[in-house]
Amino acid sequence: MIRRFRVQDAAPRPRGVWRELVFVSRFGLVGLAATAVHVVIVSVLIVFAKVPVLLANLVAFLIAFSVSFSGNYVWAFGRPRSPRSAMGRFFLVSSGAFCVNTLLLAWLVQTEYLSPAVLAVLAAGAFPLITYLASRFWAFSADGQACSEDDRHGSSCSQKAGAG
Repeated sequence: MIRRFRVQDAAPRPRGVWRELVFVSRFGLVGLAATAVHVVIVSVLIVFAKVPVLLANLVAFLIAFSVSFSGNYVWAFGRPRSPRSAMGRFFLVSSGAFCVNTLLLAWLVQTEYLSPAVLAVLAAGAFPLITYLASRFWAFSADGQACSEDDRHGSSCSQKAGAG
């Protein structure tokens, strides 16, 4: 049987605080990539396509969501539950953060202190900590518990993940 190579297989499995730092670092890198996609898309739509700022922000969010979910599911959290379940939960986390972000952006645009493109960039980075905690301990967990890398390669988490 051919075994697929995964990024997690190449690195030693850290323990305790170091393990959490690995999760945070991976989540952060995926978040930076998704934020970069969001910023580029929203800026291009606002500046060049003259799309209204809130619509541009929605389009950019949906595109960045696909980058974020893929990176977090496969790399940051290592497929801890079924993709459908994880995507549904992560969409709730992300869309909740997006709604708060959009309300903040709408309010900031009304102040007219900065350009809409600059405000969209500032608003995009407002909620990473809350999103990380909700993702780690709910969206990408098995049965409400964050799986460690050791658990994912053992039977306990993979059996829970298959059930979720």
